[in-house]
Amino acid sequence: MKIYREGDKSKAVCETDGLTTTTFALRDVPFEDGKGVAQNILVAVCDKCGAVVATPPQSTPAIKAAYDRATVSIEANLPSVYTDALDLAAYRIDAGLTTEFRKPLLMYYINRYAADRNLSRQLADSLIETKAFFEDAPKAGRGSARRRLSMKITPTNSRDLEAVAEVTALNKTDVIKSVIGCIHKDIVAPEKPKGLKTLRMLAAVAS
Repeated sequence: MKIYREGDKSKAVCETDGLTTTTFALRDVPFEDGKGVAQNILVAVCDKCGAVVATPPQSTPAIKAAYDRATVSIEANLPSVYTDALDLAAYRIDAGLTTEFRKPLLMYYINRYAADRNLSRQLADSLIETKAFFEDAPKAGRGSARRRLSMKITPTNSRDLEAVAEVTALNKTDVIKSVIGCIHKDIVAPEKPKGLKTLRMLAAVAS
């Protein structure tokens, strides 16, 4: 596979000029969905009209990295016991972790569910159990405090969350609740947390 440099020549199809010669140059490239720009990316520019007509494979990782830096905000208003469960899971993984690990841990689990539709479907079934454990307080007013879980995630993470919501037919808040319930069952509840080695590697990378 050839690597291109600024000033190299090639040919490509331009929407305006048809088959044309091109020159490779650094340009700012808008994302296809219009939500941001990848800056200073090597692209093929039409020699006749100056339009960007192609991007070489070597530019793809930089474009993806720029796209993933664009953030999407998600918020969920939850009983505080849910965020406490996330923080306790983080503590069991590594006592030095802070609340900043909530997002990597939550997104790690959501990515796993997004990659496996059958696994995702289990979230809908486990939501009732999760709500019963976290929300059905035996006395009026007990555990009634609420906390807003607010984080900025990448478009890729957002698509994963949307995919899980679609498969489970749950809204995003209930997806997050059910995932936290699964995190609790995997990490907090058992004597030996499930997948601890992998989670500690995740913590090392995320911290």
